[in-house]
Amino acid sequence: MNWLPVISVGLNLMMGLALLMLWNQDRRHRYVLLWGWSWVLLSLGLLLGPILIDERHSLALQQAEALGSACALMGSLLLQVAGALHYREHKLPLKVWLPLLLAMVLALALTAARSQTQAVALGALFLVGGALVSAFLMARGGSPLELWVALGFVLLAGVHGSSPLLHEMGRSPVTSTLGIFAQTLLSLSLILLAMARANDEVRRQSRRFQKIAQHSLQGMAVLQDGKVLYANPAALAIFGYHDRERVTGETGSDTLIPLEQQQASAARHRAILADPMARVAWEGPRLNRLGHKLYLRGLSSYMEWDGRPAELVTIMDDTARQAALRALQRQAIHDELTNLPNRNFAVERLQQLTAEGAAFAVISADLDRFQLVNETLGHATGDALLRAVGERLRLALPAAASVARLGEDQFVILLEGAAQASTVQIFVEQLLTLLERPFALAGTELQVHMSIGVALFPQDGDDGDTLLRGADAAMHKAKQRAGSTYEFFDAGMNRASQARLQAEQALAKAIEGREFFLEYQPKYRAGSRQLCGFEALVRWQPAGGARVSPVDFIPAAERTGHIHALGDLILAMATAQLRAWLDQFGQLLPVAVNVSPLQFEDVLFVERLMGHLHGHQLPPDCLEVEITETAAIGHVDRVVPMLKRLHELGVESALDDFGTGQSSLTMLRRLPIQTMKLDRSMIDPLPAADASAVVQAVCLLGQSLKLQIVAEGVENETQAQAVEALGCTQLQGFHLSRPLSAAAATALLKARLGRWQTTAQL
Repeated sequence: MNWLPVISVGLNLMMGLALLMLWNQDRRHRYVLLWGWSWVLLSLGLLLGPILIDERHSLALQQAEALGSACALMGSLLLQVAGALHYREHKLPLKVWLPLLLAMVLALALTAARSQTQAVALGALFLVGGALVSAFLMARGGSPLELWVALGFVLLAGVHGSSPLLHEMGRSPVTSTLGIFAQTLLSLSLILLAMARANDEVRRQSRRFQKIAQHSLQGMAVLQDGKVLYANPAALAIFGYHDRERVTGETGSDTLIPLEQQQASAARHRAILADPMARVAWEGPRLNRLGHKLYLRGLSSYMEWDGRPAELVTIMDDTARQAALRALQRQAIHDELTNLPNRNFAVERLQQLTAEGAAFAVISADLDRFQLVNETLGHATGDALLRAVGERLRLALPAAASVARLGEDQFVILLEGAAQASTVQIFVEQLLTLLERPFALAGTELQVHMSIGVALFPQDGDDGDTLLRGADAAMHKAKQRAGSTYEFFDAGMNRASQARLQAEQALAKAIEGREFFLEYQPKYRAGSRQLCGFEALVRWQPAGGARVSPVDFIPAAERTGHIHALGDLILAMATAQLRAWLDQFGQLLPVAVNVSPLQFEDVLFVERLMGHLHGHQLPPDCLEVEITETAAIGHVDRVVPMLKRLHELGVESALDDFGTGQSSLTMLRRLPIQTMKLDRSMIDPLPAADASAVVQAVCLLGQSLKLQIVAEGVENETQAQAVEALGCTQLQGFHLSRPLSAAAATALLKARLGRWQTTAQL
């Protein structure tokens, strides 16, 4: 028996198995798999064909052996070509190779049915063609090793071609010997080529990842046994190194970790080395080369470095963002102007204190007339004053007290451990004394007055919001008194505040729904006690609710800006009533209407007032405008021009509540008024001698200015006789008549005008 073909088959099989094992190590290269199976099938085809086929075998066995050999050899051929195509990154589609395989097997089977020798020749021809195609594909690359593989395929083609030429059944020893050398050469070349390709790809991947690491904005480092084995440029820059050798050769990783973080870092390092699947995200402080603190965010994972476990750390410098966060956090609870904590801090601290449950006091402190400082000395001086006040408070407060700026000119002080109101009172008085010393700012000294409100926990509220509201309410109550003063919260303040808020919230809807109406308080001539006019007084009766006092809703309308709409509604109702009286009686007595100084801010106020008169075709002298003394003096630049225009148009004006303000004789002369109404505070003491002297002097002054003088708040006959004797020309008050409804005022007017008409007829 010729053992050379058997050796050739065995050698092909071993080379095929070697290629398959090589592919199993790195399954990315499919051409290695295809070539491996090609060699295995080639071994099988040679074994079933030239080696085992024997004329002594039965015909059926010979045909089965021939068919198996044909399938294996043609399969080997196609896998060999497919491997070359895959190497060149092409594919042999199923719709191509399957029909081709069937065609070649069928051709061999049909040929073998006629002649075995012809079938061997045809098979050799197919194998030669496949080898030459593979050689062509491999030669296209041009590298020395690829050309060497192409040469191996050419030699293999020569071996396949010599097989039927040297022996009709392909069993020539020469063919087997040449096949052994050619196949060994080609197999080794393919193995080397596959390994070289894999190594080239590994090198490309290595260069690619190295480039990524070198140009990454994220730091990358490899740690092992407390040493830095590798650090990319980003990591070097983060830690302030310029020389990789220094950081990898001399630096231990512990020198870059703060002492308090080293134990946690070492534990994480051990856990990473013990678990190849470990991935641990972390963040925290680190140190740079100069010992300055950094804040890093990182991801640690397992890797092997030179065959030993190591920790791969990907890091990002978060120092700037953390600094920005700290700045935002500080800004959130810190007032930049005064360098004190702000409202957010106070609210948070209040939550903590109320949760703890111990007694404490909330002290709301507001600078009086601070806006005047801004307006006269400028905002820079105002800011400097706030800083100076804040600094004085901060330095003088005891350890149990903390101060914060709530906003503008308001501060809050939290006095912990203050269980008794008397203790807080002593503290507040010391606080006011502290501010008595003037503040030297920009070459000038400023005297500061402060109004203080106090709320106590837990009696005045069990949460921070309630306590702040209570302290604010007490502070606003204190502001109503002159100078630096303080008030302790009581429940009545809350009710007053709630009433003000409810009035403010309901005003717009009430004006739109015309929930307001007028009452008319008569005015009488002195001496004759005859009706000479009315004062229109606005009232608010909410639908389904209790009547709201003007003391509450007039200031609310002024605070919210609704005073313009309300004032316009009052003028509309007053002029409508005057028109009704004129239609009914043919003549009128004047009606006085109170006007807020804020209405004079409307440049069209005079036009609006005259529009109501003209709209109802009323004479201008039937309406009188009343403005309080305090309002007129405080807004003289706006009030005087409009009062002059009204006087020129025939509408008279009255100065209401005279005696409550600080009018000078010059100011009275400047005001274009025709009536002066004495405040009830001047009438109440009558007929006391000193009060009588004051009223008489005012009446003489009014007479010299040719003014009508109305005594308001006349409550009894004694007062009525006194003001008549002292020179008042008109009387108004409950003694003579309370405010009347429109119907009652109509009846009174009818009686007065009826008597006047009867007297005129007589």
